[in-house]
Amino acid sequence: MAASLRFFVPPHRDPRSPGRAGAPPGSALATGLRTRVAILIAAATGWRGSGGNVAASLRFFVPPHRDPRSPGRAGAPPGSALATGLRTRVAILIAGALVAAGGAVASAHVGTSNAYFDGAAGPYGVRVIVRTPGVIPGLAQVTVRILGGEGVERVTVRPLRSDVGLEGAPPPDAARPVRGEAGLYGGELWLMTAGSYSVEVGVAGAAGKGTVFVPVLALAERRLDMDHAFGLGLAAAALFLFAGALTILGAAVRESVLEPGREPDAWRRRRGRLAMIVFSVVLGAVLGGGWRWWDAVDAAYRSRIYRPWSTTAAVTAGGGRQMLTLAIDDSRWDASQGQPGAALLPDHGKLMHMFLVRAEDLSAFAHVHPVRDGNGDASFTAPLPPLPAGEYRIYADIVHENGFAPTLVNTVQVPAPGPGAGGSSPAGASAGGSPGVGGSGAAGRSPAAGRSAPSAAGGVSEAPTGGPVPDPDDSWATLRPYGASASASYPLPGGRTIRWERSGPIGVDEEATLRFSVTEPDGTPSALEPYMGMLGHAAVLRGDGSLFVHLHPAGSINLTAQRRFAEAEGGAEAAGGAPDAEHGGHSPSGPANRVTFPFVFPEPGAYRIVVQVKPGAAVETAAFDVVVEEAPSS
Repeated sequence: MAASLRFFVPPHRDPRSPGRAGAPPGSALATGLRTRVAILIAAATGWRGSGGNVAASLRFFVPPHRDPRSPGRAGAPPGSALATGLRTRVAILIAGALVAAGGAVASAHVGTSNAYFDGAAGPYGVRVIVRTPGVIPGLAQVTVRILGGEGVERVTVRPLRSDVGLEGAPPPDAARPVRGEAGLYGGELWLMTAGSYSVEVGVAGAAGKGTVFVPVLALAERRLDMDHAFGLGLAAAALFLFAGALTILGAAVRESVLEPGREPDAWRRRRGRLAMIVFSVVLGAVLGGGWRWWDAVDAAYRSRIYRPWSTTAAVTAGGGRQMLTLAIDDSRWDASQGQPGAALLPDHGKLMHMFLVRAEDLSAFAHVHPVRDGNGDASFTAPLPPLPAGEYRIYADIVHENGFAPTLVNTVQVPAPGPGAGGSSPAGASAGGSPGVGGSGAAGRSPAAGRSAPSAAGGVSEAPTGGPVPDPDDSWATLRPYGASASASYPLPGGRTIRWERSGPIGVDEEATLRFSVTEPDGTPSALEPYMGMLGHAAVLRGDGSLFVHLHPAGSINLTAQRRFAEAEGGAEAAGGAPDAEHGGHSPSGPANRVTFPFVFPEPGAYRIVVQVKPGAAVETAAFDVVVEEAPSS
């Protein structure tokens, strides 16, 4: 019995010492007891929930007056309440790590909530990568690479909720230098609730101080199921503890008041058996209640897992053109209307960026910009470009005033283009192009006759037929089929060439710089012009449609959301981290024909990278296929 009870008592205390009962709630002993009770409950209930449930439920065992992100945890005396509280957290983290080790990977979502940013924090060039946990609450991994600026002495990071800001934020955490990587700093941040965040990155050194805000979406994206073998082990441990508790109680009732060496009589044995029966019913009811409670917590977490809003997509004909309409028909959208921060903001001057990808072989791609069509705030329409017939996947990016930037998804069946559909072709863009490449196109830059300018609220541009006209920045292209563009160069219809300047194999979850250069037919560098304020745009996608990420030279973040965070929290100085539109988000000292995109491939497998640049009057589109290898085991 004494050996069993030692599990629940800190090892430096004697279980028979007086004064244990009535220990103050915040004392080392009380906190240590909570650690052991947490582990016992985890074993007894089978710990069946998701990673998010584990973190949310076990917050009960963490002293409520301490923030898990607060500084100063290291270096506490071994016997102090803080040190014992650390043991509480270590025990919880170990249990959570065991769950994660046996957890199955959740089904893939469109895009990734990870955030990538290349830009400036004051006088320092930085690359910030935020790997979100996927479960909420959870720990986000933040890396900051110093790309420019001398004498960096300190790098800090902290999370800011969009509805709380700096006033309700925790103190900044110091990011520590990564051993063996010059200029690379790493840190961890707790994201406690789902919603729109920004990570404030501060850099201080010889050149002064700089700050930049990196928008991040904290979403519950997955549920970590438990490995069956691990679950069986916990069930066996729970059965052992259950039987042990009954045995200890029966022995206590039967023999606790007997003199040493005296055998219990028949009445005491019956009394002990009766106590064991009663206690088994009580303990079984407690465990059954815990089981039902855990099921309720798990169901609540499942209901909070993020799912894209439901939409309806349709192609209609009118006025000699085919029109594509995407309507949001989700009750969550309806419930959000009128709430603070729910209104949409233009990004690069557009309320919506819609991408169309031919589902069969990824051999056609379009980047269009629908506008509200007068059928309510949730219906967006754009003229359909002259794409080959087939089924297309739709990915539509929007951004709210609170910084939340979801991607809407759907599929649509595109019929064969009719005569004159899709607007005019730009100068220099042909319908044919190099063999096996296909053509490209874009809407004309000059206003069409009878076209009115879009309203400031994102309203409809009316053509004489009453429907939206092509946006000047709409573009489309036919491409090589998926898997047929593995080379490092891609010929464009106008005779130019885009080259992918790869430095070697790409591994999963490794920081990568996707670098592309454009040359003229004679091999001389092309002069790139900004396309919607950037020197280029890229899309990274999987052939099965499970992943789609829209990139630009500043990364995957939404620049409008970043600017909103910066203006709200740091004023114009912090907003300087956003790329300069004059330079298209690219360093003016770099080659004029080169564009780069930061990215981290989240999973191994085959990917397609679609790159859009504007070397002249027309937007040119290229595709590159790549296989990302599994990271080598250490």
